Amino acid sequence: MQILDSIANVSNDQELIEIRNIIAECFSNKALNAVDELCDAGKLSTKIIESWSKEHLRTPYK
Repeated sequence: MQILDSIANVSNDQELIEIRNIIAECFSNKALNAVDELCDAGKLSTKIIESWSKEHLRTPYK
């Protein structure tokens, strides 16, 4: 609710961009920390992550 109140009081586009970047950085840090934890636990490796780039998970259409 506090975030919504803050956004309601934004007076220009630059402030909105700054708030958006702060929120994005927060979630990015959480994701990176989660990946680091999985790597430290041995459940994830750079080899696995690189293999994801070669996957094709699109729905085949006829």
